[in-house]
Parts: sequence; C-alpha cells; structure tokens
Amino acid sequence: MLKVKSIKLKNDFKIIYGKDSSTALVCLQLFIRMGSNWEKPNEAGYSHFLEHLVFKSTHKFPQNSVMEYVTNLGGSMNAYTEYDSTCFYLTLPSKFLTEGLEVLAQLILHSNFNEEEFEFEKKVVIEELKEYQNNPEEAFLDNISKEYFVTNPYKNPIIGNIQNLNNAKIEDLKKFYEKYHSPNNSFLVATGDFYDLKLLKIIEKYFGNWKKTKIKKQQKVKKDFPDKFAVTSYQKKISNDLLAFVLPDLSDNDSQAYPLSLITKVFATEKNSRLHQRLFADEKLVDGIKVHSLSGINDGATVILVMPKKNANIDIIVKIFLEELEQFYLYGLNKIELEEHKKELNHFHRYSFEYMESLASNLGSEELALGYEEFFQYPKKINALNIQDVNEVIKEYFKSKYLHIYHCGATKKSLLEAKKYLGKKDAFTSIPKIKQNFFETKLENGMKILLKKVKGKPTVGISLSYEVSQLNENIQNRGINAFTSGLMLYGNKKRDYKQFLKFCSTNGISFGINARSETTTVYAKCFTEMLSMTLELISEVILYPTFPKDYLENLQTTYKSNLDRIKDYPEYYAGKLWEKMLFGNENNLMNKFGNKTSIDKISVKKITNWYKKYYNPRNLSLAIVGDFDFDEALFICEKNFVFSENGFIKSQQVPIFESNKKRFKKLKNGSAQAIINIGGFGCKGSDFKKNTAFHILSAIIGGDTDSRLFNEIREKRGLGYSVGMDFHMIRSLGYWNISAVVDKKNEQQTIDIIFSVLENVKKNEITTEELQRAKNYILGQRLIADESVLSQAQTLSVLEAIGYGYEHYKKRDERLMNVDLKILHQLAEEYFKEENYFVYLLS
Repeated sequence: MLKVKSIKLKNDFKIIYGKDSSTALVCLQLFIRMGSNWEKPNEAGYSHFLEHLVFKSTHKFPQNSVMEYVTNLGGSMNAYTEYDSTCFYLTLPSKFLTEGLEVLAQLILHSNFNEEEFEFEKKVVIEELKEYQNNPEEAFLDNISKEYFVTNPYKNPIIGNIQNLNNAKIEDLKKFYEKYHSPNNSFLVATGDFYDLKLLKIIEKYFGNWKKTKIKKQQKVKKDFPDKFAVTSYQKKISNDLLAFVLPDLSDNDSQAYPLSLITKVFATEKNSRLHQRLFADEKLVDGIKVHSLSGINDGATVILVMPKKNANIDIIVKIFLEELEQFYLYGLNKIELEEHKKELNHFHRYSFEYMESLASNLGSEELALGYEEFFQYPKKINALNIQDVNEVIKEYFKSKYLHIYHCGATKKSLLEAKKYLGKKDAFTSIPKIKQNFFETKLENGMKILLKKVKGKPTVGISLSYEVSQLNENIQNRGINAFTSGLMLYGNKKRDYKQFLKFCSTNGISFGINARSETTTVYAKCFTEMLSMTLELISEVILYPTFPKDYLENLQTTYKSNLDRIKDYPEYYAGKLWEKMLFGNENNLMNKFGNKTSIDKISVKKITNWYKKYYNPRNLSLAIVGDFDFDEALFICEKNFVFSENGFIKSQQVPIFESNKKRFKKLKNGSAQAIINIGGFGCKGSDFKKNTAFHILSAIIGGDTDSRLFNEIREKRGLGYSVGMDFHMIRSLGYWNISAVVDKKNEQQTIDIIFSVLENVKKNEITTEELQRAKNYILGQRLIADESVLSQAQTLSVLEAIGYGYEHYKKRDERLMNVDLKILHQLAEEYFKEENYFVYLLS
C-alpha cells in the first residue's frame, strides 16, 4: 500500500508526498486555495486570468521560456482553475525533480508582470471565453449554473466575464497574486519516484522563505437549493435538443456526500445506471447521458445531461425520467444494487493509484475539502454504507421540490406534461515457467499472442487487434465495419447486453471496441486477479456475437443523429470540411460510420457476412501487459479462444479518395471567430524514417506548447487560444493539418503567419536546440503514456496486426534519436509547397 506523508514548513506551507517507484516519473501539483468561488465581484475571472499570466514571464524564465524549459526536460506542464482552487502541475522524468520544483516556485513566487504581455494574454483569455461560449453544451451548463443557484457563487462562470476581463488592470492582477499566492493559502502534492529527504530539502530551498499573508477565512455556502420545482427552456440554433435534470449535490466535507455520490451513480452515471438502461437501452430515446457535478467546498448541484435522439419526443423523455425518479424516491435501492455499486466504486478508487497524476489530483482534491487522509478512508466509508442510510439520503435530496428541468433547442418547449405530472404529487473472479519479461507465440488456430511484464502495476491491459477497418470497405458498404465491431458489445450467446454490463461493472472491468483507421481493436483493463475472467469475457464477445437487430436500429439512429450534431461543434466541423476537401466526397478515409445513406443500408445479414469474412483468429493479434503469470495467461487463452473456420480471407485494404480540385474554400457560419485549417499530404506510414521525422517536425511547428505556431500566434501576438499541428498516417499514405481558432479580424494575419512559419522551416531554419527539445518532449510523453498498461497493450496488438511487430516497438526511441536536421529539411522541401496546400476557412 502506498504510504503518503505530510509536513509543514515554518511558513505553514504544507507538503503532501507519496513515493511510487513503478515508473521513473514524478508528478508535482501546487494548489492555491483561490478560485472563482472566493473572488469578489470586481475580481471575477482573476484566478483563471492569473493562471494564464504567470506562465508569460518569471525571474528565471522570461519571454515565455518556461514551457520550452519543461519540454526540453521531456515533461508536460499545465494549470487549471476551478471553483475553489487553482492548480499548477507538471509531470516529468524523476531525475528532473529539482528542476520541476524550481519551475513551480518561479510561477508562484517570482512571476513578472509586464504590461505588454498582460494585454496579449488578456486577448487570449477573452478568445478562450468566446470559444467556451460557442460550445452549445458548455453554454447550456453555464446557464444552468446561473439559474439553479440563488446565493451560491458557483452560479458565476469560472472563466469570468468579458466586461470584467476587459476592465482588468495589471496592478489589480499583481495585488491579487501577492495576496493569495502565499504559503498559508497553498499546498504541494508530490507523487512518484523520489527520496523523501531529497524532496523536502529541495522544497525548503525554493519555498522556505516564502512570506505568509493574512487570508480572511471564507464563509461556505450550505444547501443553497431551490424549494420549488421549475422548468426552463432556452432557444439556441443547434441541430439536436439538449435536456438537463438538476438535483442537489453536497460538499465533500458533508457526512452525507458519500451515500449521495453512490446514489447518483446508481440512478444516472455509467451504462449500468437506471436512467441509461431505461432511456438508452430500453426506450432508445437518447444518444447518451452525461453527469456533471457542480460542487466543491460549497454544496452544489448534480446536472444529469441527456442527449435526445433526433426528433425524439422531449415530453416522453421527461415523463420517463420523472417516473424513474418517483420510483427511486419511493422504493430506494435494493441490497443487491447497493453491494454491486459499492464494489464498483472501490474499483474506481483502486484505479486512481495507477497514474501518478491522477493520484496527486485526488489527494489534492481531498486536501481542499477535509484533508488528504480522507482519500484513504474512502473504501472504508463506502463499505460502511447500509441500505437504511442510503435510502434516507434519497428521501432527503431526491425530492421533487429540488428538481429543475432545463431544455435547450432551436425552439422553446413548454414541457407542460412535466408540470402536470409533478403537479399531482407531493414528492414523490503444467508447462515450464516462462521467465522472460516479453513472450511471443501463436496458438494452434493461428492467433498471435504477445505477453509483456510490467512489475508493480495493480492492473492488466488486454488488447486484441484485427487487420480490418474502413479501408476494407467500398463506397457502397461504408460503415459496415464500425457497426459490426460496435454491435459485438451488445450481447452474445452467453450473456445479453444487460448481463455483460453488470459483469463488467461489478468486477471492475473496463471494456470497449475501437474501429481504428487500419485495425479494429477489442480492449479491456482489469485488476490482475480478474485476468482469467476478463479473458473469458473477451472470448465470448468476439466468438459468439448475436448482433441483435433492435440494438442495430438504435445504433443507426444514434450515429445518424451524431452526424447532425457535427455542425454544433465548429472546430470539429471545420476539421471535417477540410478533410472532405482533401479526400473528396467519395472516400473511405474520413468517417468510419459512413454517411446516412450507407448507414440505412446496413443490416444484420450484411454485418454477419462481414464478421465471417474478416473476424478470424488468423487475422487476430492479442497483447497482454501487466504484472501477471505468463503461463496462466497462455493456458486461459488456449482454453477460451477456440475458433472455427469461417471462410477467412487475407485483408485487402485500399484507400479510396479523390482530392477536390479547389484548394481554397471559405464557409460563413455567422460566428465571431474564424477557424482555419491548412494542410496537405505527407509521407506514408510504412516509411518509418520519414514518418518519425514528420512527427518531430509537427511538434516543432505546432506542438501543444513551445512550438513555432504556439509562440507566434498565441504567446507573442495573443491572436487566439487554440492553435496546433497534427500528422496522421496509415501504411500507404499520410497527411498533415494545421488548425487555429482566432477572432475574425485576425484571420488573414494568422494565415500569413502560418505560411511564413512553413516557408521559414523550408529555409533550413530549424535549430539543433529545437530538434533536441522536440525529441525530449516526445520521449517524455512516451514515458507518460507507458504508465498505462492498456495503452501499451493496444500499441503492441495494433503493430503486430499490421505486420510491424514487437521489434518495431522496441526500436521506436532509436528511430527517434536518429532523426537529424537534414531529413527534417528534406521533408519540408518535399511537402511544404504552397501550391499543394489545402486551405479551408469557417468563419
């Protein structure tokens, strides 16, 4: 069991630290007990603004150089602001512990405040706010917060408002920084591979002289809930309606918070919840259900966000919800439900130990409320819940008077049926031992097996990849593979869909299927002791699918509905328009689900024939990664993966596309922002040397932080919040894309900058330092990704399925380090030609 300790410096700065040496990483998270909840009205948005501003310049890292420094160490760094806190965090190789702590100290204690940088960052934050408001789902949640709460400051957006941000002065932010960035108002969480004494010595060096300030004790808001049922409808031009049901949520420091979180899970969260079963699986009225918690130190609200299907009857959805709520209120949980969901919550808690970043985040969240020690009491408190206590909490907080219903759509809804309905009620699991850390073999049926040992992990990742994808499809049967693979989850000859979901949830198994660009992957993550049962479950899913017609029809309407929603998400929509220009109207590269016409043509018979043609053991690669017994795993595979011949043929994958002859397009959508997409074709994936170099080139030009475009467009000029470059590839082709979201008036300037950056790269202006920094960053990101045993398993199974194998995986770092400036410049000369660019503007 991981041991977590804490200590306070003389200045009351608290350090919480837990050592985990399973991976050579360290995660550092510094929390300031200041967020939007505690801001005065004239300070609205300051916490978030300051979160941005401190990265601009510090004593040691002037001129936006802190991101470059962290990237060069192979680390990843960011920050976020919430209702009650602001957190600055980074994850990096543990050998750079000292450097990581110094970076945090620079941000929190030694930030410079430059007027020019202040004004640039103000523009960036305002663009982020516009981007946030342009998202229909986020804007809907924002309106709910404003409406549901009465006095609770959670009603105010964390990001603030444009008026207050425009009026902000640099002196105001500096005073805010000096007042709340104090040791007695902050704490540090450190998890990972370090020596305790060394950690504390470094912390004392950088934070020991931090001066305390006087902080006024904040008054918490308790139970600011409405006392009358209400219905509100907002009018907004979106393709499909949004519907939300809001009920109380409690602060983490409330004794009833634990039972209420379990109750909410049973009622609305995850696929085994009552609402998901009724509205999605049984009635097929919704595309999905999301649950948002608007709470923290104060009591808050739970928002159950429902995504109705296209043209679904909103009143019927509301009526079903109210029926389920009434039944839940009157009869509560049963003992079987309680024990199943208690077990599942304990699984979630155990999974939080897998990643250092998630562990640090959880410790920090608990420290904000009651103290980090509470995190380790979670299983005990969950297990102590009894049916009487839980049902009493249902009676307390699932009352109809606390319920508010919100609707958002192209037209307002009266929801009279809801009002009439509530108006009538007062409330309502011998071969010689294999000793290697990696083992590869084949079963007699031709199925390839790869086993990789990662010591110290509590979980096992399992991934099966077939060499079949949308590239096997022609124009007439587009989407057939995505529907075949997706429908495999909805029942088999041994378990129906409900039994499958129940088995996964009660045994802590995370399960899914992903139709990728060249492969289809069935994956699962479980605890080591559940490996046998999980492999058995996987074999049932892939060997005995029943492809139920009712679920097929449900998926068809869902996917078609999702196609309608694309326009509601401008950045995603703009990217799709650009891809369509690149590949043409008739292609099998873009949408794995096909289009509405091809979706309507899919039938159970066609799915069955596709399955028989491609889903065969000789087309399958299985990878298992974790701390498990190889011999036991092989025995289980031989026992369960028994296939019969089904007419398998070797996969033939052929990309179908024809680029649009017009290489510049512009579409007006009435937005205040311009979404720019510029790109073209790149090297193919089978050219390992080139594609490795292209990934480095993409990181240098448009990586997440400290890239050419990031610095030019966002940091130096403050033109926009979102900018980046991606490189995508399959074995036979590759393509790259640069995207940016800016204010309309900055559209042409941004395009000119992008063209200029690409042209400069062609002129041999990449430096040795940029190349090494990008390599270090990619190496660091790989190390972070390899924390996940499932991620490793998926990578191995996919590489094996497409013929690259484990040796290719082992040499990935060698290929990376062999990239030099010469090949980068050759790639730029070959692919960065303005006459070959495809440009699409959505504004």
